[in-house]
Parts: sequence; C-alpha cells; structure tokens
Amino acid sequence: MTKYLYGAAVQGIQSFIFQTNKLQEIVGASELVEEICTDFFKNKISQEKFKEDNLILGAAGNIKYIFDNQEECQKIVREFPKAVMEFAPGITISQAVVEIQEGSLNDSLQKLEDKLREQRNKVSIPFEVGFLGTERARRTGGVAYIRRKKRNEDNELIDEATHLKREKGDPYYAENSKDANKQTLFRKISGLSAAEYDFKKDLLFNIDDLKGSWMAVVHADGNGLGAILQNLNGALNTESDENVKNAFKQFSNALEVSTKEAAQFAFKETIKKKRDEVYPIRPIVLGGDDLTIIIRADLALEFTLKFLKEFEKQTKANFNFLENYGITEFSKGLTACAGIAYVKKSYPFHYAVDLAEKLCGDAKNFVKGKTDEYKDHHPIAKGLVPKSALAFFKVQDSFIESSLSNMKKRVANTNGYDFNYGPYLIGPEKGFANVEELITKLQLVDKFEKENLGKGESKGISKLRQWITEIYKDKATADFFLDRMEVVNTDFYNEMKPRDLKNEKSIIYDVIQLNTLKN
Repeated sequence: MTKYLYGAAVQGIQSFIFQTNKLQEIVGASELVEEICTDFFKNKISQEKFKEDNLILGAAGNIKYIFDNQEECQKIVREFPKAVMEFAPGITISQAVVEIQEGSLNDSLQKLEDKLREQRNKVSIPFEVGFLGTERARRTGGVAYIRRKKRNEDNELIDEATHLKREKGDPYYAENSKDANKQTLFRKISGLSAAEYDFKKDLLFNIDDLKGSWMAVVHADGNGLGAILQNLNGALNTESDENVKNAFKQFSNALEVSTKEAAQFAFKETIKKKRDEVYPIRPIVLGGDDLTIIIRADLALEFTLKFLKEFEKQTKANFNFLENYGITEFSKGLTACAGIAYVKKSYPFHYAVDLAEKLCGDAKNFVKGKTDEYKDHHPIAKGLVPKSALAFFKVQDSFIESSLSNMKKRVANTNGYDFNYGPYLIGPEKGFANVEELITKLQLVDKFEKENLGKGESKGISKLRQWITEIYKDKATADFFLDRMEVVNTDFYNEMKPRDLKNEKSIIYDVIQLNTLKN
C-alpha cells in the first residue's frame, strides 16, 4: 500500500519574530511560531484523523508526517501554506511530498530533505504585501489592519502581523483565552504549571523591567547531530519501515526532551532562585536542539553553563537507544555550543540575536578547528562529538558591525596583549581556555571587592581597569601599573596573574567585562 511522506519547513522565522524591538510582540511572535508545528498542524488535519504514531517530527519549524491516503495529503498541501500565512502573516512554508513504497521509508526521508532544500530556494509572496495605494502602518510598513490606542497619543495604525503578535503576547488576553492552559514557551522552559505564577505580575513583557542597563541574548545549538543522523540512516538500511519510523521519531523526541529538561534545570538553578519582581527571562526559541532566550545580563553566563552541562547529561540518558542500532560513538551524550551577546536594553533585538548566533558559530568553529583562526590551537574532537563550548561578547559602542571578526579586532591590541581570550570550553582541557577558569577569576574579584568594602577605592579591580585602559594608550604606563599592583596588592596580583598569557591572550579583559554586569 502506497503511503505519502509529507514535509514542511517554516521560513522567515527570524524576520517575523524580530521585526520589532518590542518584547511583547517578540514573545507573541515566538508563541505563534511554536504553535505552527504542533497544535496548528494537528488541527488542520483534524483531531479525529491525526495519528500521533505517524508524526515523525513536529518541532523547531519542521514537520514530517506520514499520510495513509492521498486525499488527506493533497488537502494539507493545498491548504496548509495559506492557513499558516493567515495565522502568522510574514511566515511562509516550504513543503514537499514523497511516495513511500513498502520498505523504502529510509530512502524517502533523504529524498524529502533534498526536495525541501530545493523548495526553500523558491520565493513565496506573502499575503500582506498589499497594493501601492494601501494605507500603511508607520512603524513596520505593513498594510494597515486596525487602530490601537496608544497611551497619551493618537490612535496608532498597525498591520495584521503586529496585531496578532500583540494579542498572543498580551498577558490579559493570554490569561483569559482558551490558550491559557497550553504549554507556552515560558512554561516549557520553566516547568511551572499555569497555577504556579501570576501571568500579569511574574512574566517579563517589558525589557525595562529587567534590573540594570544591560541584558543578554543567548543562543545554543547542539553538536554532532548531522553525524548521528548519517550513522542512524546507514544503520537503518536493512530495517523495516516501522523500525525506521520509530527510530527517527525516538530520535526527535529524545532531542526535544533533552533540550527542554536541560533548560528547565538551568531555570531552576539560576532564574527561580534569583528572580526579581518578574522572572528575568523570556524564551524565544526552545525546540529540537535550539535554544534562544532573552535574560538579565548577570544571570546569562551561569544559566548557559548549567544548560550546556545538563544537556550532556540528558542526552547521555535519552540517546542510549542508539546502541540498539550499533551506534556507540555517542554513549557519553551529545554536546552543544552557545553564544552570549551582552547588549544595552536599547540595542536592536535582531542585531543581538544575530551576534549571539555568530558567537555560537564561533564556539563551534573553535571546538572543530574549522577556521584559520583556530586551526593551530583547538581541542581536537575525540570521535565524532566535539566538546561543549561558549563564546560571549559585550557590545560597548553603538556602532553596528556585521562581521564578528571585525568586532573582535577592535578589542585586540598589538602592545603584547590580545584580549580575545575565548571561546571557552565547558570542562577542563589542558592548554585551552575553559569557563571554570573564568569563573574562578570572577570569584576572586568578588572576594577582594568584599574584603575592601567600605575602605574607599576597591584595591585590585580598579587597578586592573586602569591597566587595560593604559594598554591602549601607552604600554610603559601600563607596565608601571602592573609593577605597582604587584607591590601594593601582592595577594590579588598573584592570584589574578594578569601577565600569565595563554596563546598570547589575556583573560583579564573578559573578567572585567563580566564583573561590570553585576546588579
């Protein structure tokens, strides 16, 4: 009996979510995207006809589903893209279908990926383009849809996409709607039930509610997934269609659960213990092996570190089923890399997310030794799985730079010091920068600042700031500062070791930058 393997990929997610710099609209857009591949798709098939066993993948902007008859498949192909564009104007869908003959599911999955890749190159015209003379929303340029009252101002014309985002991200709407008990992104990352928090008071809807003037955008992504899929695909060549379907479904579920459990652990250990009047975090993407969040700046490093470590533990437990197919290279679990962009609250969100993704890519290149910058000094991956790592960058100026390498060059200095110390490995590795070393230095700074509290100028940390400032002006003066510190603040100097370079790089600049983010 011929069956039909349907695949869909959501396009334009980044531009849809970060079209605005208003957190409420970003949150609403994220919820809309999350729903497309889950409840929305299921409802389009209808609850009566939808079969959970036929869903191979339904998360992170991707859908793979097996239809038992041609008519149902044709109906989805014909109606689903239009429905998605009406549900979330600005989003488009690439879709493809492959016939499945008995015993060919493994090959069909690969053919489906190839077809989807081709479809992504085809341009889809969104519904909201409108005619030339159509009235527009001033802020977004979209076709005017409705007027909304602005505080102490005239009514504001907004487009349909903005209206839907605000509606989905509005605390009063969400609490009173039929969606109130759904698994929202916040509940997904926190593990809290709807009864465990006050939607209006406890959730972050305005970035100004975060303490301090800095915030962080964190993006994390798993390592080695391509290798797993390639090995799994090879191992399933002689298996039945039912085994192939179950194996890939189990893989997708294990990855989704591992990411969610790791995020909830990090939330419990950092956010829940150190919350303010509102929970200082909002998830933007949480699905598959991807995590993107907005978080209070001083909590970002600790949250990211706990997430990466727990991700390894969870995948070790949840991916042991791979051994049933003779795949043993991942018995210690998967790893992940992350990027943290520290920016001012007024910094455009889409630039901050782009920077976080580039930093995550930088960490991946580091652990894999893929670029010229890291080819001579990188932790070579043992087997197929590289180590976990993170990279971060604090944007000090208002100049928007598209190239991460150019941003890093502005920090580097030719006077004998290079302050681009990272990326940082998670866990010790002889000869390489690791995050534990960074945290130890930060704890030393805290210790010395507390010891000198109330004694006027903090001995040590202010001297390090002066030293870094002088390096960019005059090396001789900078050297004098270090010599003076070695005499006056001997203990602090010996523990911080500012002259102790590794690969001609100094960790002190990163320590100073993170120290300034404390609330």
